[in-house]
Amino acid sequence: MGNPMNVHHKLFVSAPLILLLSLSGLCLSSHVYAADKDRAAMMRYRSLFMETKGKHAKAIKLLIKSKLSLKHIATHGEALAAMADDMLILFPAGTAGGKSRVTDNIWDKNGKLTDDFVAKVTDMRSQAQEFVRIAKEGNYKKIKKQMGRFANKGCRSCHTDYRGEEFEPKK
Repeated sequence: MGNPMNVHHKLFVSAPLILLLSLSGLCLSSHVYAADKDRAAMMRYRSLFMETKGKHAKAIKLLIKSKLSLKHIATHGEALAAMADDMLILFPAGTAGGKSRVTDNIWDKNGKLTDDFVAKVTDMRSQAQEFVRIAKEGNYKKIKKQMGRFANKGCRSCHTDYRGEEFEPKK
């Protein structure tokens, strides 16, 4: 039989190592969980953000059609312009998949947003700012025309290139 003192020494040395490895695994798994949780939260926020942008655009269209309030048209336009500034933080690498409709070609091979996407966001911002300027002038015909430009360059251009097919609901 081996020396009982040697066995106790091995346990004394091994126990902290086993504990350390167990805790590091726990930390790693909680880090992965946090990353998954952050990813899911970002994807949900992005969905709500886009939905909100859509609601502002729909409100503008109704206000233009009904000629209800120039002030409110400008206010919704200002909201869209402000939201344009946040578009570049809504798409961190690794947030495709699941219920997200973003396509992988929004990122380059290094996980950065493509120059094309950044340029489209910049154009969207300038179109939204121009919309606000025109809305404050009060000419409904010009407002409607600029809203069309914003919709084409500010929404549709990215949705065409970086938005995948809609998911069919599970039955």
